[in-house]
Amino acid sequence: MDIFIIYVIKTLLLPLSSLLLLCFMGLFLLQRQRTFAVSLISFSLGVLCLLSLPVVTKSMAATQEIYPPLKSASLQKFSAQAIVVLGGGLRHPAPEYAQNVALKNRTLVRVRYAAYLAQQTHLPLLVSGGRVLKSDIPAEAELMAAVLKNEFKLKVRWQEPNSRNTAENAAYTHKILTKHGVQRIILVTHALHMRRAVEQFELHGFSVMPAPTGFLSLQGSLSLLSFLPSATALARSSLVIHEIMGRTWYKLRY
Repeated sequence: MDIFIIYVIKTLLLPLSSLLLLCFMGLFLLQRQRTFAVSLISFSLGVLCLLSLPVVTKSMAATQEIYPPLKSASLQKFSAQAIVVLGGGLRHPAPEYAQNVALKNRTLVRVRYAAYLAQQTHLPLLVSGGRVLKSDIPAEAELMAAVLKNEFKLKVRWQEPNSRNTAENAAYTHKILTKHGVQRIILVTHALHMRRAVEQFELHGFSVMPAPTGFLSLQGSLSLLSFLPSATALARSSLVIHEIMGRTWYKLRY
């Protein structure tokens, strides 16, 4: 299936789009099937409110963030051969930069943590990420390598510039690293994304040490604000649902 079509379907299934569609459907049917219409509207608004609560978002994220923060003792025992960091998207346009393209904040979080681990372990780095919807911009791996070199003073050993999703991250990385005898890797991505990433890399025969970053389930303690709706919580809930959908799709597809 074309990657663009997948993105359209994904957008329509995720909150906010799916809940708004249900709400509009209810409004359209209000005069004809009032009971059913009111149920649709109530359901969509109720779910929207729940997904906007930080306490709900945190609980949902905990079901997917199954890998804890990496500890130094575990790192030393694993005897890794390389660090692999997965891209999290590009920001385009980015007019404040000469190339008009920059790494999204999600990608920068991963790159920064990979740099931290590389400085600790002195292991070689592989960056993975291609062009998803636009072919006239640099591959994500190219920008990640440039940031690691220019801002963190770290040289990237390998670039994987062809992948468009997590499954391709694993497949194309495998083609590169097997040529160099690398089978044991430290894998860097967001904690929420790590479960799906580990599954894909292990399918290709890698021994994986998960190095998650950007935890949602470990952020802050409960307070009054945890029970008040927020746009940030809704966005994070959508990320959690995206991961659940992604893992389900990958089980069917790969």
